[in-house]
Order: sequence, then structure tokens, then C-alpha cells
Amino acid sequence: MGAQGVGKTALISQFMTSECINAYDRQRDVPKEQSVSIMLNGEESELKFINITNTKAELDKMDPPDAFVVLYSVIDKASFQRAEGELTRLQDWGLLRTRPAILVGNKVDLVRSRSISSQDGKCLACTYRAKFIEISVGISHNVDELLVGILNQIRLKQFHAVLSERESTAHWYKSRGVVRASMKARQMFTWLFGKEDSKFKNCENLHVL
Repeated sequence: MGAQGVGKTALISQFMTSECINAYDRQRDVPKEQSVSIMLNGEESELKFINITNTKAELDKMDPPDAFVVLYSVIDKASFQRAEGELTRLQDWGLLRTRPAILVGNKVDLVRSRSISSQDGKCLACTYRAKFIEISVGISHNVDELLVGILNQIRLKQFHAVLSERESTAHWYKSRGVVRASMKARQMFTWLFGKEDSKFKNCENLHVL
């Protein structure tokens, strides 16, 4: 999920191959759904990736996905705002209580054009209890780590599904503003003292919930 031009199609294509693709060329004739098999911890799983462009309409027509990957471009503030909107909608629909979400900042190779900091990305991810990773499809940076992380998060979330179901919907609605303020305070602490908060570190670990 994410705004147009952030690299969703290119990312899915990169998942399908071990070779580095030219991600900045427009991807043509790419199927909307693609699958890849992954062997992790001795167990093989097949992941199907669906590029969702119209969130509500498309989700209404399918079974809820096992995970949500919300993509933005670190050089595009509007795409970051779109990513926040997508996370808000998923939370309001109750889809994040039992399913993992991973916020992904793409195009980190375009360093001179960056307009969204890593700290801003972590802050947004922590607000929605999502995971966070920065990648570059263009140079295949952290792409394999993201792929393995997606599967890890699905398995972990399913294992802890019973515990997650005990959380009330009301808690999610009432706490978002408070959580966002708390994350902003933690972010300020990091800026002032140069020591990263443990919650920020945890949101980048795709091997734990």
C-alpha cells in the first residue's frame, strides 16, 4: 500500500528475483498479484503480494491479508502523509489488532533529496505499533531483510493472535493521540541526548513482535 510512484510494483518485482532490477524505470506488464516461496527456519511458506491502490474498495472484495506493507518515499513528504493515512484507516477498521503492519521508507539511496528522516519514520511506525525499515529497491538495499521480516511478522502475529484479540477496540481508538504525543517526546529525547529510545530500536527489529 502507498502513494503512486513510491516503488510498490518495483519492490514486488525485486522480491521475485535475486538480480538487481532497474527500479527507476517504469515497471510495465507486471501482474497485480505475484507469489514467492521462502524457506525460513526449515519451514517453507508461500507469500502472495497484492498491490493495493484503492484501499477500502479492494479490501472489501477480498479476505483480509495476513500482513500490510505500507510504503512511502523518503524524498516525498506527500507519500509519507499518505502512508500515515493508510495506517490510520487500517487501525480504525480494526485490521491492525491481529495482523502485522510494516512501514517501509524507500529510496534511501537518494540521500541528497531526502526529506523524511529515519526518526520521523520510526515515530510514525511506533504510533501504530507497526514495524519500520528503510530500503532502496534501486540498489536492492534491505530488500531481502524486508522479505524475511514480513514472513517473520506473520508467523509471530499468528502465534500471538489469541493475546492480541483480548485488546479492546476502544483502547485503540482512545490511545492513538496519546501514543503519538509520547512518541514525539521520545523522538525529542533522542535529538537532545543522542541516545535512541528502546521502543524505536524495537520497531526496527522484524524478528520480534
